[in-house]
Amino acid sequence: MPHPKSNQSCHSENGSTTITALIVVGVATVVISSLVWRQQLQIHNIENLRDRTQAQWLQRGMIDFARLVLTQDMRTSQADHLGETWALPLNDSKVADFVKNEDIPDELKSISVNGAITDAQGLFNLRNLSNAAGVLVYSRLLTNLGLNPNLAQQTAQTLQENQIAIQDISDLISIPGYSESMIEMLRRYVIALPATSTVNINTAPAEVLMAVFPALSRSSANNLVQQRSNTPAKNFNEINTLLARSGAGSNVTVDASLVNINSQFWIADSAVKIGNGLFRNTSLIQRSSEPLPLGNYTRVIWNKTNRVLSE
Repeated sequence: MPHPKSNQSCHSENGSTTITALIVVGVATVVISSLVWRQQLQIHNIENLRDRTQAQWLQRGMIDFARLVLTQDMRTSQADHLGETWALPLNDSKVADFVKNEDIPDELKSISVNGAITDAQGLFNLRNLSNAAGVLVYSRLLTNLGLNPNLAQQTAQTLQENQIAIQDISDLISIPGYSESMIEMLRRYVIALPATSTVNINTAPAEVLMAVFPALSRSSANNLVQQRSNTPAKNFNEINTLLARSGAGSNVTVDASLVNINSQFWIADSAVKIGNGLFRNTSLIQRSSEPLPLGNYTRVIWNKTNRVLSE
């Protein structure tokens, strides 16, 4: 007959073995889950890197395409207006549409791109605050937008005293009187360029036109925007003709230091949709009638890219 203590010891050993086995299984499960999670994370990171690299190459190609369009435009026209090729947007185009005769992976065929070129000189340039005329124009623009016109002098004085060269309109947040919401509204009418510039009468919104032409009423400014869509000013002398057709009257004077009919700074925007990612890019392009330092007629001043989740 087995001894009671022997049975007790056997049950104890079996229980310990079971517990040990459960612990081993539990630890193994945790380790395997961790390895699987890390593998999935690594795959996800590789996919993100692949998408980002593909987007960067596509965006670089779109910037080069924008530069080519602007160079060709300069060769065929001395005036810049919204009826030209550069003003046509690129909407929801598939990569496969551009390489129809090439064999490309299915994952690339589904990539869609959007792009647009806008005239940066259709906006008020904050760099113009370096002179008195620019301060007056900015003051009138603020008034047209229902904002405090005194901010113009305050902004110019702050920039001069602190020797600040604004790189982006968001830099205005450091100046008292500006808010994030105000700056977002101003983006439609204001930009920071690397040099002083004139306003292109063929591309500027009504509020900016009223700022550079003090005697121009809102109704006349709106008429001018409508008139130029069909018959833009093709040379400087035609600015007066365009103003007359819009009903501006004889009190509106044209200052060659403030307005013109052509531009040298442009904004190129692009959006590349890959999977669930949307890669946005904005570039400032300078165009010159004379070769720039590297021998080209265009160059990229700055380039900004960010990724957001697509809708």
